Amino acid sequence: MNKKQFKNAGVLFAGQLLIKGGSFLKQLLLAFFLGVSAQVDLLLVAQIVPAILASMIAGGAGEVLVTTQKKGKVYNEQFVVVFIFSIALITIVLGGLYLLATPLFESLFNISFEQKDLFWAISIIIVISKVPAAFVSGLQHLLYAKDKYNYFVISSLVAEIAGILTIVFLVDSLGILAFAYGLLVTPTVNALFFIYAHQLRVGLIFKVNVWLAEKAELLIVMKRVFSLSLQTLMNQLSTFWERTLSFRYLTPGFLSALNYSKSLSELPKMAMLSSVLTTTYIEQVNKKTENQTSYLNYTNKMEKLLSEISFLFQILSIVFGPLILIMLFQRGEFNTQAVERTFLIYQILTVGFVPGLMMNFLSRTMYIETEYRKLFYVILAKFIIEASIMIGFVQLSSYSIPIALVIGKFFVSIVLFWILIRKHKNIFNVWAFIKIYAILLILSSGVIIFNIYALPYILSLSKLELLSIYSPLIIISILMLLFLVKKRYGVEVNKLFSKKKK
Repeated sequence: MNKKQFKNAGVLFAGQLLIKGGSFLKQLLLAFFLGVSAQVDLLLVAQIVPAILASMIAGGAGEVLVTTQKKGKVYNEQFVVVFIFSIALITIVLGGLYLLATPLFESLFNISFEQKDLFWAISIIIVISKVPAAFVSGLQHLLYAKDKYNYFVISSLVAEIAGILTIVFLVDSLGILAFAYGLLVTPTVNALFFIYAHQLRVGLIFKVNVWLAEKAELLIVMKRVFSLSLQTLMNQLSTFWERTLSFRYLTPGFLSALNYSKSLSELPKMAMLSSVLTTTYIEQVNKKTENQTSYLNYTNKMEKLLSEISFLFQILSIVFGPLILIMLFQRGEFNTQAVERTFLIYQILTVGFVPGLMMNFLSRTMYIETEYRKLFYVILAKFIIEASIMIGFVQLSSYSIPIALVIGKFFVSIVLFWILIRKHKNIFNVWAFIKIYAILLILSSGVIIFNIYALPYILSLSKLELLSIYSPLIIISILMLLFLVKKRYGVEVNKLFSKKKK
């Protein structure tokens, strides 16, 4: 990690802690006002199909754009306009088709007659929100490529605040609909900022000669986007079955508890995805175009760094799971019973933190290697494994759903690691990978078992008592973390901050 990437990653990580913290605050507001309830379940199932359709087109658009369109350090701004508006137009068409088919999904989700009007209202708002979200997804990585990290952080933070304020002002009068409007406001504000940042000449979309000039390139890039869309579909189908089965077969509120658990367990991962992983991807693209050896050495070093950092994050997340859940969520409508329902789901999902992070890193490396077909087959296998476990065991145990999600992450990360090793023998350290995964499973399982037995006692304590018990452990963990970072990466960090000799 060079000095420039270190600085950019630092800016993004600090910014993402605020941005993702804002997004997480929406979850806390949802828990506070509506707790673990059927209304929250309804919002979640209303989101899933529009999210699948939108992410199929816009999900990988930004990464494809920066991977295929860079000519030296210059991007074809005319093509960017045509490409982004094509993505948005397809999103509008797919959203309209979904709204026409809403009655079919009401039947599939088993929406009650009393909930149908609310489901329809939420669906319309969610579909509209996917249009500005397409602009955000398509333009975000281009901001990174142009080194506009500070701008991204500030604009995204403003957009999150706008969404939060929308919820706060409307929740008393609109209830669950206020959260749907919050989901609309945030990407709309963000899209306006991104369009301004890139100085997109929107008027170009009305010029036929521009479309004709970019037609050939647009078809090539869209073909790549569509090939990625199949992979995205497989990823999202797992979420689709997860929410459908939870809504249809499990008690009201289970899907809410699963949602809160996923939000909490993935919060540090999302911060890292949008900081270290993003800058790493951009740097990998640059090194790939310059020198193959440099690219392979850099990828090897970053895989080691990411696996070790995420290992520490995972263990700490499980150790402090009860404290985090109680201190952040237990208030308002989120009572002790809600904590109990959410706790074990959160603990199970956290076991998948490292493989989930590595899955994203390895998937992006597969993009750079243009191994789209192999990546699709792996994601297809992941979906089959997860869906089979969910469908086969959901009526025996509700925990089959989070267990299936964790197994899927381990499967993909291991298979993608193996594929890349087969292609480039020295790209990764095989034994280090195996060692980290083995130790991870043993430690995580031990801590979870301890937390399960300790939970009744923990819930009997006041928050002040709980904090006093965990405080020494927090201090020890911070000191150990600083010691390990200094020991493992102290020399590199010192080099990054040291002044260059004249």
